[in-house]
Amino acid sequence: MRNIYKYGRWYILGAFALVAGCVWSAVFLAQAHHGLLLLSILDVGQGDAIFIDAPHGSQVLIDGGPNNAVLARLGEIMPFWDRSLDAVILTHPHADHLDGLIAVLDRYQVGVVIESGVNHSIAEYELWRRKVKERGIRRIVAVRGGIVHLGGGARLDILAPDRPYDAESVRNIHEAVVVLRVTFASSTALLMADAEAPRERELLASGIDIRSEVLKVGHHGSKTSTAEIFLRAVQPRLAAISAGARNRYGHPTQEVLDRLAAAGVRIFRTDRDGTITFASDGRAFVVQAGNP
Repeated sequence: MRNIYKYGRWYILGAFALVAGCVWSAVFLAQAHHGLLLLSILDVGQGDAIFIDAPHGSQVLIDGGPNNAVLARLGEIMPFWDRSLDAVILTHPHADHLDGLIAVLDRYQVGVVIESGVNHSIAEYELWRRKVKERGIRRIVAVRGGIVHLGGGARLDILAPDRPYDAESVRNIHEAVVVLRVTFASSTALLMADAEAPRERELLASGIDIRSEVLKVGHHGSKTSTAEIFLRAVQPRLAAISAGARNRYGHPTQEVLDRLAAAGVRIFRTDRDGTITFASDGRAFVVQAGNP
């Protein structure tokens, strides 16, 4: 007890110094990111989760992966005191995109939820809907033409689905997937979620500009996505594939990897590189984290 009393003030001062150091580190980190758009493909295993930190501080989470791993990944890239997200987007209600978002609703204050609303009869989706309603979170049905303004000239354009699917049942949930395009001045990134070849063809037929320097590859690199004709239209320099290490689906397939390599695209993979962060000052995206 005497030693504790004798040295107690030094313990207290040390604790204050530690807290102050954490605070100032977070402040310096925020200042370093000011003016940049950060697009992070989070390492959540066999699933999808994407975090956008916009130039003026808007934060958007797109999908949440298959489990609570998303909370740890968010904790690595968000300040420790930050417990709010401006928007959460659910691209489609499959468990590998949805389940982590349930934990996010419990941990974070969410400004708005954007989803296609397509029906899917799994317990997790019912829980998700109930939590969104109970928390009084504004809900927007995603449809082509919708825009999410992120501030500082950055925006998210909803490219798909091409019509409302709210409360509708479909044979393949991927028909109603939410496809997004990030634009920040001259920088562009196309986020394909689990869109498959039919949705790719529909996007090509629509005449929408899908050229993007970053491509978040559709459906974890499955052979059902990233057709050669689609890849030629997008013309990406960089590609990110979200997949779990040694997953049972064989994602990403060698077929898709070969297509990307033949197009001269630099490939990043969460199963190999961990979380991948692309940063842009409005001129071009560069890789800030991730080691191919």
